[in-house]
Amino acid sequence: MWDSILLMLINRWYVFVFLVAYLSIASLHWGASRTLKLLFFGYFIAWASEAASIRTGFPYGMYFYHYGHMTGEPFLLGVPVWDSLSYVFLSFSGYMMALFVRTRWDRVTPITKIQASWLTVLWGAFFTMILDIVIDPVAHLGSQWFLGNIYHYPPGGLYFDVPLTNFAGWFLVALAILSVFRLTDKLEGVPQNPKTIKLGVGLYWGVYFFNLGITWIIGAWKLGLASLGWGIVIGLVVAYKKKQRGLDYL
Repeated sequence: MWDSILLMLINRWYVFVFLVAYLSIASLHWGASRTLKLLFFGYFIAWASEAASIRTGFPYGMYFYHYGHMTGEPFLLGVPVWDSLSYVFLSFSGYMMALFVRTRWDRVTPITKIQASWLTVLWGAFFTMILDIVIDPVAHLGSQWFLGNIYHYPPGGLYFDVPLTNFAGWFLVALAILSVFRLTDKLEGVPQNPKTIKLGVGLYWGVYFFNLGITWIIGAWKLGLASLGWGIVIGLVVAYKKKQRGLDYL
């Protein structure tokens, strides 16, 4: 068991680097208990979605793992243990991006109300999906980098061989993760320091540039240009700042 966990930590080091970043930033933003709650709910929902999709095709479309390329790593009913962890920090970073953008667009509403808003949850799922549009196509080329050839979609897909159902599935699952978290927490009294939102945005861009860098390194130029385009779009959205009419948060 411990050998399997150690192998996972070595092979999937990048996942755990981002996970540690999530644990640190989220703890500063809204405390350890909320951070662990999102980790628990997020992991379970993500794992259930993957376990369902490899058996039924919902919500991402039918895909299959190449277990022979992940020999020795731990699995939970056919799903790599490490894979579902990524949903937690991706959903969190999408939520922080949504919170950052909305506080720049709305200069009057208190930041605590914006954070608890269901519109922020919806935007958070959207930003998470956009991030996956950058991630999944390069993950699909895992045989060309250290991820490895770990899965495939039998019918292929329209967006660099990834089906559009995958991105729709990511939106639904991110929405489910953030919604369950919000339903179980009114998010009263947070954030204690609004500057922690920028750290969450930094995590979002960290994941983005990590995947964009891999795309360029392996020479997937068309995908790299497309991913760069998504980054520019996100950057333009983030850059917009409504003229101040109330307190200046960010």
